[in-house]
Amino acid sequence: MLNDREKLVLNAIIDFYLRCGETIGSRTLVKKYNIELSSATIRNVMSDLEDSGFIVKKHSSSGRIPTDLGYKYYLDELLKIEKLSREEKARINDEYERKVNAVDVILQQTSSLLSRLTNCASVVIEPVHRKENIKKIELVHISDFLALAITVTEDMNVSTKKIQLEHPISKEKLNVISESLNEQIKRRVIKSYEVEEVIIKNFEEYDNLKHEVYRDIEGKLYLNNSPIIFKDKNVNEVMDVLEMFSEERDVKNFFENVLATRTGIEGKVNVILGDELPIKGLEDFSFVYSTYRKGSSKGIIGVLGPKRMPYSKTMGIIEYISNEVEKVINNEKKLLNLHKKRS
Repeated sequence: MLNDREKLVLNAIIDFYLRCGETIGSRTLVKKYNIELSSATIRNVMSDLEDSGFIVKKHSSSGRIPTDLGYKYYLDELLKIEKLSREEKARINDEYERKVNAVDVILQQTSSLLSRLTNCASVVIEPVHRKENIKKIELVHISDFLALAITVTEDMNVSTKKIQLEHPISKEKLNVISESLNEQIKRRVIKSYEVEEVIIKNFEEYDNLKHEVYRDIEGKLYLNNSPIIFKDKNVNEVMDVLEMFSEERDVKNFFENVLATRTGIEGKVNVILGDELPIKGLEDFSFVYSTYRKGSSKGIIGVLGPKRMPYSKTMGIIEYISNEVEKVINNEKKLLNLHKKRS
């Protein structure tokens, strides 16, 4: 547990490093932060903080920079999340009011907005409605070898799945299968996690042929500005990261697995430092995120950026946008009607 002096000095050291990217000595710290302690006292406090592992010297004669332990203490105990100004909130609200549409459009828009506001790689993951009751399944004929299954839950969550057909099927035959599916839904409860199995079974019963169903949008990842992760890095430094980011499913699984092992506080903005991310090449990054809900299902909104980022501002942006997204997607019909009136 740090005393008040140690908290004051540690906060100043980290604040200066995050803003300027440079170390700070005792004299500069006194002048810049108006700390009413002598330089000698501050040097003693710095020495104690260094001994405790909160800061470290980069060179023998340099000032100190925070360690991961220092970052964690700063984020947990010292940081105050910056509240957005009325003008900033209005600009964000205007984005949603002007363009509000289906959930997938809202989340793509959110990802783009986050990357613009933070200059980081944005990560938005759609809630997965795996345990909800299915209300309706509509099969859409794309081509003789490709169909689209649109599933609607009782909570009015919509997801789509591609059906790759090994043998051609007509629009008329597809309608017959669609009617059969919806008759089954009327007779018994079908959960979201059963949809693939039920669809395949109906196709196979109809023509005794094997078909494949691919989950296409449910739980989809929306990623923007990912090239910033590789800026100023050589290929060898980020080989594992490059390989992971080449496949959308791998990126989505990576973040979902990371969060599954965390005890982050729901409804709060959380930070995972790069050394805690299980992939080589992300040591100098941080993942700042919050969760949001669509009905009973949970999604993720966050950014992956340099460890030396303006956490107070970034966390304030994520906090506000997460709350707005949750409001928008859980009141979608109301907002759509408002949008139509304004148009």
